[in-house]
Amino acid sequence: MPCIEFDLDISRETLLLYYRGEVRNVVTPSLDGRTVSFPVHLLRDFVNHSGVRGRFRLYYDQSGRFTGIERS
Repeated sequence: MPCIEFDLDISRETLLLYYRGEVRNVVTPSLDGRTVSFPVHLLRDFVNHSGVRGRFRLYYDQSGRFTGIERS
């Protein structure tokens, strides 16, 4: 299954912008130089008191549709 890897370091304050609806998508560079964009709600399971930090893998199918995300 195809995937794209990226690092995130999103502060608590920035996450509040997402949850208020001021920003809907996370846009970040991947480790291989592509740009990845996805809805912030996909990170819900990874949020802690300081925000979201770590390396992630986003999986998608042959049509480019999201199938899963994990911290790597």
